[in-house]
Amino acid sequence: MADVKTWTLAEQRALWRELTGRPSTDQISDENVNKEINDYYVNHFPHDAKVDEFDVFYTQALSATDDGVYSVAENIDRLDDPVTINGREIVLYRDRELFFGTHDRHHFLHGHFHGARTHLHGQFKDEQFITDPGLAIGTSNAARVLHDAFSYEIQSKSYSKATSEVALTGDAVPAGLFGAWSLKIAVDGTITVAAAGANGTGYATPRIALDALGTADGDSAYLGYVTVTKSDGAFTPDTTLLSATNVTDTFTDGKFENRAEPTSALLFGSDLYVRPKANDIYQLEALSIGDRPTAFADDDDVPADAKHGPFIAHAAAVIFLQRNGEDVVAKQIAAIAQRYLSAIRSDKTKRLFGQVVQREF
Repeated sequence: MADVKTWTLAEQRALWRELTGRPSTDQISDENVNKEINDYYVNHFPHDAKVDEFDVFYTQALSATDDGVYSVAENIDRLDDPVTINGREIVLYRDRELFFGTHDRHHFLHGHFHGARTHLHGQFKDEQFITDPGLAIGTSNAARVLHDAFSYEIQSKSYSKATSEVALTGDAVPAGLFGAWSLKIAVDGTITVAAAGANGTGYATPRIALDALGTADGDSAYLGYVTVTKSDGAFTPDTTLLSATNVTDTFTDGKFENRAEPTSALLFGSDLYVRPKANDIYQLEALSIGDRPTAFADDDDVPADAKHGPFIAHAAAVIFLQRNGEDVVAKQIAAIAQRYLSAIRSDKTKRLFGQVVQREF
């Protein structure tokens, strides 16, 4: 096997010591040199080098029972086109005002009007409650559905409801199949629970069960919906505990009729939003632009491309020397680092344009 450098962490550390004139661990420990190298590699290298080795495809599972907001790992700087839902391309927004607003052209094409209070079917949040009901398993009676204290709106007037627990109604759902229920509240605070019409024979999927629920109306406010399945026997409303073994249930605030296959997405801060919220199981996929690679943990760890190693060592050395007032040496090392950087960037240019880049030295 040929003797070549793969630019392990140990090799980068040796070069860093040579460049900074600190060959001894009495001057700076290996641990602290590693921190200097990793600080540059993790926090600065992707931005400076603009390499695509850290770019991967990001995937996110969506469902009819989630809230349409998904936490994105901190090492993801941004998402890029194409963004798809089950392979179908959707619009990726980079402007939160356009995404959350009501007057963008894309959603006039994809949305439709369906009520005095509703602007667009595709709006991210368009519900009849003002504060979230927070549907959940009952605490005093786990066979019932708990809601938080919340406020709601009916015909442009606002009302409030104290926390309570309500019973599910209707027929038992056969083992292994799904049932669904909607919850609505009237002006006087009465909550009505309505079972999907064929809960007694069961539905094959949550989406099919939810499609069978009634829609919102002008005389009540729609709190949300519940789905339940029990794998080892029938689920009997207001008898079987929602917390029981082999019972799988979901509690979702909002109107199911507002949901559809998402047509747009937004990465805002560390959260990904989709609109409209999903009405079924989908997979969102997008090109993920990595912000920070994983730090080198062991002496044998290597960068994604061996060509990155000497540049990382040089750049980390430059930052260290500048911080310590050794600007003359830092400037000399920076000039050499620039040559390594040019070689790294030329590889990406060749991939983008399919041509050989001529270097001049």
